[in-house]
Amino acid sequence: MFSAVCSVLASLNLPAAIEDLSGSGGVPQSVLDKAAAVRQNGGATALTKLINDLPALLQRNREILDEV
Repeated sequence: MFSAVCSVLASLNLPAAIEDLSGSGGVPQSVLDKAAAVRQNGGATALTKLINDLPALLQRNREILDEV
């Protein structure tokens, strides 16, 4: 499950969004923008659904590959 979460976060480019603000204590604008995009696209509920769908999607992909 953890690797699935990392994959989702990587697909959203969240790790690359971390910026050095030189100790200003604020949240980088890029992180705020990404958070707004996640909320706009369904938030944590949508992320949870995507993560929960991964096993079925993997199985379907395996079935497709086995047919070839």
